[in-house]
Amino acid sequence: MTIVAAGSGESYYRMYAGSGPGIELGSEADTEASVEYEDRVVLDDPYYAEGFVGDGGVDSYQYRPTVIGNPSLNFVNDGDVTLKVYLDGELYKTVEPGAGGDERVDPDAPPEGEHLIRVEAVGDGQSEYSLSAGAAGTERFYYEAKANPGTTADNPDYTGVAMGAYGFVGDGGVDSYSTNGDLSTVDNQGSATLKIYQDGELWATVAPGEWVEQSNE
Repeated sequence: MTIVAAGSGESYYRMYAGSGPGIELGSEADTEASVEYEDRVVLDDPYYAEGFVGDGGVDSYQYRPTVIGNPSLNFVNDGDVTLKVYLDGELYKTVEPGAGGDERVDPDAPPEGEHLIRVEAVGDGQSEYSLSAGAAGTERFYYEAKANPGTTADNPDYTGVAMGAYGFVGDGGVDSYSTNGDLSTVDNQGSATLKIYQDGELWATVAPGEWVEQSNE
């Protein structure tokens, strides 16, 4: 599959593929840390890919539909350039600017959840961590721009369909999420100290091997 910016202009786009298909980044996807906005695949429900393309540029993916021979893809085009989508070299769909309603894909858009959560590894070291939010720890988390979901990382971050988040961060790296509840617990399993921020304020500094809980009741 290729997504082509048909003309001048630029687009942040999202491509929904339902539950259970296969989407992987292709050779023309932008995955280098040097780019302003990386293309990525999110293995959530529904699965989707999102990226940035502009000024005649091309992104590519490998796509295996749930039903062979029956692709079912829906697009959000958050930009000012028309997108042409090709499957196996054949034009599949033309997506006009603004298609997909009011959904925002721009990484500078407001967080999806009420609270923005930032997980920062301080100094050297690496850690696997888990987060929960809400009075019962059951609030859902959403990926934000600094998370590494799905097939975009050797050590991907995950948000549960129903609750919580867990991920990997190291060597001064940052992950970000949002959620509709206040943070309640953080578990740090690794060798890096983590600084956890909620809405820009330091929520806790969590040492390697430490588990921190704050009551939201």
